[in-house]
Amino acid sequence: MTTANPTIVLVHGAWHTPANYAPFVADLESRGFTVHCPHLPSCTNTSPPPATYQDDVVTIRTLVTTLVNNGERVLLLLHSYGGAIGTDAVQDLDLPSRAAQNLPGGIVHLLYLCAYIQLPGRTIWDVITEAQMTGFWPQFVQDHEDGSTFPVDPVQLFLGDCDADQIAAARPHLVRSPLSAFHTPSTGDAWRRLPVTYLTTTKDYSVPRVYQDIMLKHVAEQGVEVKVVEVDTAHSVFLSRREEVMRLVDEAVHDERNP
Repeated sequence: MTTANPTIVLVHGAWHTPANYAPFVADLESRGFTVHCPHLPSCTNTSPPPATYQDDVVTIRTLVTTLVNNGERVLLLLHSYGGAIGTDAVQDLDLPSRAAQNLPGGIVHLLYLCAYIQLPGRTIWDVITEAQMTGFWPQFVQDHEDGSTFPVDPVQLFLGDCDADQIAAARPHLVRSPLSAFHTPSTGDAWRRLPVTYLTTTKDYSVPRVYQDIMLKHVAEQGVEVKVVEVDTAHSVFLSRREEVMRLVDEAVHDERNP
């Protein structure tokens, strides 16, 4: 197994933009990683929403395709809604599938941060429904007439355990996301062909631990082994527990399961 650092592609969550991840990206770059965190086009305050779930998938797939065609090994780092987008985007871009076709580069590891890891055909709303929590949606998320959504209380939903400076820095970069994205079925199952690490969060209001457990149960039922690491924090673990996430990134890079 090679010891060179892979390139990191960080796929951000709904209602977020790359600026929300800037401190974490800076940490990664300071440790020698090349990091790409493209802006998902559905996440914007433009009215009506100018892009869809599928547009987000295309954005990530276009980037990753370019990287692997250049021979790069890629670690996919997925947060929240970004888990569903990233998983769909890298279908057949994993290193084993590409090596079998004598193609260069490929994804070597999937690291989910309290993110959606879905079976094909399932939506984010399916997870919420299975958890019997659809009735809580209006308490946490406001649906707008233009088809967009925004958290009722973004601090509660995303920024628990963050300090005052982190909250002040993050709030201006939170935007609307389209309601349709939460009802769009996933199509990918890259987690079948790659080593997977999943970070669970115990104080999460955005992707509650019950959602995480439901998704991990479905993946386990497919015979897929996932390395699960629990962190006692809220949704923005990449801010509130940056050092712990950095250690997990390092473990993923050196995971003996990597192709």
